[in-house]
Order: sequence, then structure tokens, then C-alpha cells
Amino acid sequence: MAHLFKVKTTKPIPPDAAIVTKDGKKYVRLKRGGRSALHPVAKGGKRYTQESRKWYVQYKDSEGAWQRTPGYTDKEATAQLAAELERSSERQESGLADAFKKGKSQTLKSHVDGFRKYLEAKSNTTKHINLTCGRVEKVIEGCKFVRWRDIKPAKLRDWLADQRSSGTMGIKTRNHYLSAFKEFCNWLVRDGHTPSNPVAYLQAINPKTDVRRQRRALSADEFTALVAAAESGPPIQEMAGADRAMLYILAAWTGYRRKELASLTKKSFKLNSKPPTVTVTAAYSKRRRQDVVPLHPEVATRVKSWLATKKESSASEPVFNLVAPGGGLRRTSKMMKLDLERARQAWIEGAKKNKKERKRREESDTLKYEDEQGMYADFHANRHTFISNLAKSGVSPKVAQTMARHSDINLTMNVYSHVKMEEQAAAIQVLPSPPKQATQNGRKTRKKRA
Repeated sequence: MAHLFKVKTTKPIPPDAAIVTKDGKKYVRLKRGGRSALHPVAKGGKRYTQESRKWYVQYKDSEGAWQRTPGYTDKEATAQLAAELERSSERQESGLADAFKKGKSQTLKSHVDGFRKYLEAKSNTTKHINLTCGRVEKVIEGCKFVRWRDIKPAKLRDWLADQRSSGTMGIKTRNHYLSAFKEFCNWLVRDGHTPSNPVAYLQAINPKTDVRRQRRALSADEFTALVAAAESGPPIQEMAGADRAMLYILAAWTGYRRKELASLTKKSFKLNSKPPTVTVTAAYSKRRRQDVVPLHPEVATRVKSWLATKKESSASEPVFNLVAPGGGLRRTSKMMKLDLERARQAWIEGAKKNKKERKRREESDTLKYEDEQGMYADFHANRHTFISNLAKSGVSPKVAQTMARHSDINLTMNVYSHVKMEEQAAAIQVLPSPPKQATQNGRKTRKKRA
């Protein structure tokens, strides 16, 4: 017999919450959805119990295993769902509905090949397909899911939590694994192997609570010093200093990512067009569209001079030596780290015999790969520099979003745009002055009430 229930969870009682007593029991009064509600205080007095908004159904499937599925906020509607689930189980058990028998009897690992073909038919990239299928297989192995009946939401939730607590996964990675397995289960349902997705109600966690690496934008002076250090420096990761300097400039003036920059050839540049442009083909763009970015006139001139030194390379050959012999991409963040170290050392030495100035520079975060706040100036920070410079230049948020090639404007403005306190102070100075306080005979006067 199926039964309905609400999921109960406990949460810490907020410090400012009011505790009331009703019928001899303690409750905490909290606002939820704009309304005040009472929640029972849990044992120990430090946490309170909260029920889910939705009702849930627990029922036995055709193989006698207990299953749990989310219902609705309306209890009567959930009761109807429970009746349908029981009826479906009974029909399958009696042989009237045998459509899912074969799919359920197969191992989950044997279904992965079919799932892979489904992703290939969608024209997903090879990288995405391998990542998604690899994550599905790791979930199956980690949770010890052999067949469909073994899939339990609690097992998956606990396994993902264990990976996070052990440091194996951050929140974003955890969400990627959950998303991959949910997509796998959805495909099994659509392909007629199973009747429903048992992990459909498991939700992603807000990634803003776990930012693994925060990046900062380089100032104009820092970027100038970085380029100078690269140009005069030795090869790093098999890339000459002049090439690294141009790589940094293009990254900070186009917002292109490492993989996109690695795909550039001489044919990618239209330096005589108006305006001059650089293009990344859809195959290499992160959003899988052809991305054309206009070049700053001075950047275009500099690129033209730099390409003239590469007469021996063909028009279709990558202009940057970013692909390592093994096929992977070179460590551009290592390039940035070493070039920043050389730039910082030269900047400190520039103080010469001025001990006070030298000490100030040594204690400064200027040109540090990682500053005191844990913000990094790695290679991807050049993209942050590009978008922050757009924001400082006064372009509209919509233009900044388009140039950044973001689908979400919040990502452009909240994550990639960095505004320093001095810049915020300068913006405040532009605001009009407040009205002067009225005085009479040297005394402040109050406005008479009407």
C-alpha cells in the first residue's frame, strides 16, 4: 500500500528568531514565502524541523522494491499519483505491462553505449561525450548501481556528499556529475527502457558558495609590465617571449580563451577590413558558434607586425605554439606566473636605493600571481581584464555581455567585472551634490509641516 509523506529536515535556529510555546511544545516563528509560520524545535533546542512543501509517495514497484517519488503540494493530487503508480506496478507484475522488463533486466553499464550513441546523434563534441559518459560510469561504480532497481536517490546524494567532503569534488563538479546522471536516466525513460527517473528531484547546489579559484583583473600598469617581461624573457613551455606577449595582448583585448587562441591561424585575421577582426570558428568556440571580435586599431597594427615575423608558417597553421606534443594544451598559467614574477622583480628593483619605496613595493600585491585576498592573475584572468576594461569604458551592459559572449548578463557583470574601491570612490564623486541644509541666522531650520 502506497503512503504519502512530507520530507522533514532540521536546520539551525537563526539567532534572532522568536521561540514560542504552544500546547506545551516549543516552536520557532519564521517567515516563509511572506507568511509567518511555526516550526517545531528539534531535540537539543538548537535546530528546528521543517517539512517540504511537496508531498512524496512511497510505493512498491513490480519487483517488490520500495520506491520514492516526489508528488505535488496538493495532497489530493499526490494521492491520485500514488494510485496511478500502484496500478502501473500491479499491471507490470501481472504481465499486462511488460514494456520495461528488458530495459530493467540489463545492467546500467550496458546502457552507457546506447547513451553515448544518443549524445553523438545530438552532435555533441567528443570532449563533452567522453566527460558525460565518464561521469555516468563513475556514478554507477561509486554508488554500486548494477541495474535500474538499484538506483536510490539517497545513495547518489550521499556519494556526491562524500566526494565533496573528501575534497575530490567542488560544488560545480558535483553538479556536473548529478546533471550527467540525470540526463542518462532521462534518456532511459525517453528510450522506453524505464517508466520514470528516480533521481529527478535531486537538485544542484548553488556554486556561488564554493568558488575554487577567484581571479582578478590586471591594471593597465601591471599589464604593461607583464608584456615587457614576456618580450624580454626566455622561452617558457616551448613558446618564445614575443609570442607570449602577443598571446597575452590578444587574450586581454578579445576575451578569447586558451583553446580558442590555440585555434587561430593567419586566416583568422582580417587586418585590412573595417574594422579589423579576428575569428574563432564554431568548432573551437566554447559556445559552438563562429565568434568574430573586432580588433582595437593599435592591436591590429601590432598583430600585423608580429605576423610578418612568421613568414615560414602557412596560412592554415596555428600562429601560437599552444598544442603540446601529447595533444593537450600547454600550461599558459605557468607562463603567466613566471612572467609576472620577472615583471614584479623588475618593478621592485626599479625603486633603486629608495628604501621606503622599495619596502612599499615589496609589501604591495602589484604583479603578484596570487594576492593577499587569494585572487589569482592566471591566464584566464586576461579574460577578466578584458571584460572589466569594457565595464570601465562605460559600454552598456548588453554590449559587454555580447563582447564577453555570455548567455547570462549576471555572469558578465557579477563574476568578470572587477571594480576597485578607488574606482567606486571616483564614481561617487561624479554624483550631484546633495541639497544644502537651510539656515536662518546661523541656525538650522526645520521645514514646517503642512
